[in-house]
Amino acid sequence: MEDYTVKKITEKSPYKFINSGFVKKLASLIKAGTDEEKIKLVRAKLRKISTSALPIKFYKKFEKLEFNKEILSMHRSTRERLAIYPELINKIKDVNAQKILDLGCGFNLLALFYFGFIPKEYVSYDLDNAVVQFVNRFASEKKINAKAECKDILETEFEPADLCFALKVFDALEDVERNITKNLLEKLKSNCKHIIASFSSISLSGRGRLKERVWFEKILNHLGLNWKKEVLGNETFYFIGRI
Repeated sequence: MEDYTVKKITEKSPYKFINSGFVKKLASLIKAGTDEEKIKLVRAKLRKISTSALPIKFYKKFEKLEFNKEILSMHRSTRERLAIYPELINKIKDVNAQKILDLGCGFNLLALFYFGFIPKEYVSYDLDNAVVQFVNRFASEKKINAKAECKDILETEFEPADLCFALKVFDALEDVERNITKNLLEKLKSNCKHIIASFSSISLSGRGRLKERVWFEKILNHLGLNWKKEVLGNETFYFIGRI
């Protein structure tokens, strides 16, 4: 019955591009009275944590979309971050990060490129295979030493990196499985010299302010991580490590 539910969830766009293992896990965690109700609930959760960042037209055209700076505005988080990327690039340069790990990458590689920064090595993950294919095509066309993979980061072993991006990732993870952030941070602590994490300061609708993530700061302190916090635009950033 679970396989049937997963098949129904992913039978149409954009859900068909989401990592199937993650969809199956999400379906097993969400309780519902009927299959139809579960399908609706899982799709709603996928929209909240992933697919709502892009318009449906992206999924229809991503294999042929031409690359230019204007395309950054297609992705909601990237669009909201346009004025912030120069500051993030300065942070990368400050710690001389040669290898970047990006969790829930979205269009970050494109943004770095169009704001004048090309990482020497870039490894990224996203639940959305359409995004992964799009980023890999971009890296190939621009001859960037980068790769993206469609994986559930909670089930992935990471390569060592100088810096990790985890932008708007931890809220999404906690929305799926409570208290998972500590486990992931422990893994990143042993693999990455520096971490840049962020949280949205406004609700998905854009009409309300969100509370401070005191729980996240407690985890950082518990793990003995050095950090500082800065609000840039509509995101609260945590610069973790020696940044």
